[in-house]
Amino acid sequence: MTGRTDLPGELWTAATVYLPDRLSDSVTVLFGFPGGGFGRRYFDVQALPGYSQAEYHTAAGFVFVACDHLLVGDSARPHDPLALTYENLAAANHATVEHIVARLGEGALVPEVAPVRVVKTVGMGQSMGGCLLTVQQANHRTFDGVAFLGWSGIYTNFPTPDGGRATHPLPTRGTDLHPIADKVLGVVAPDEDQFRFCFHWPDEEPELMEADLSTYRPFSGVVRGDDRTPWGSTTVPPCAVTMMTEGAVSAEAAAIDVPVLVGSGERDVIPDPRAEPSAYRSSSDISLVVVPRMGHMHNFARTREHLWEHISLFARRLPASPAQ
Repeated sequence: MTGRTDLPGELWTAATVYLPDRLSDSVTVLFGFPGGGFGRRYFDVQALPGYSQAEYHTAAGFVFVACDHLLVGDSARPHDPLALTYENLAAANHATVEHIVARLGEGALVPEVAPVRVVKTVGMGQSMGGCLLTVQQANHRTFDGVAFLGWSGIYTNFPTPDGGRATHPLPTRGTDLHPIADKVLGVVAPDEDQFRFCFHWPDEEPELMEADLSTYRPFSGVVRGDDRTPWGSTTVPPCAVTMMTEGAVSAEAAAIDVPVLVGSGERDVIPDPRAEPSAYRSSSDISLVVVPRMGHMHNFARTREHLWEHISLFARRLPASPAQ
């Protein structure tokens, strides 16, 4: 990513490309961008069978690419994390997509894999990844269709166990983040109970749910992204704390003119899912799915395949890229 953003120094992003067993000469590529506190392995949970979204989509013939943002997972950590604006993070993600699509087309990704023609690309962003995908698509027009999963183009906000919404004040986009740079997640949701209520449906597998929640407990000894929570990331771009303010990226959402899929859990950070189409005023093709018995972290829910199937159907019905 060196030279592809306004950030100085040598930069790179980490991505994992999952190929179907039988790779046709024309493919649709799905790109997944994770939320705050999570890395690219959120899309390939291997702790229990059946929890890998990447495996689900490659079994259906798609190429799936899971990506770490800058300062997330195995990607580069810029010298000044506070310089990681929405725009810089989105520009790096756009460059990641361009690089991988080009290598697939050249047959340069893996020596044994012949060149393929990428006929469609679909971007999906979970939570923070949805915010950055909004900016990426508005600024760079990267994808033929975009899926926003657990992200609101209007107002992203945590539900509370009493039936309300979080009311603690958060800094807005463009403000000075120095006082909170090292405690982003604690500013967004101040206690484990709020994470438990919003992130996870009660009937989820305890092995996954409790491991994930333990990282929010003081002195638990579990670090996000370790062997017990490989789907997590120890680092989060500080700008994540500004994403849960009303209209954070409303101008960018209104500029998106490709088909949009909005995916929400029954209990999620989208206050009014049925209002979401109004955020994407330039798109003439907007779909919505609200999945029962699903919390904000969709891929841990027992009903996860319901959402994955909607993403597959969305990708299949998209017209091929005009460039193809």
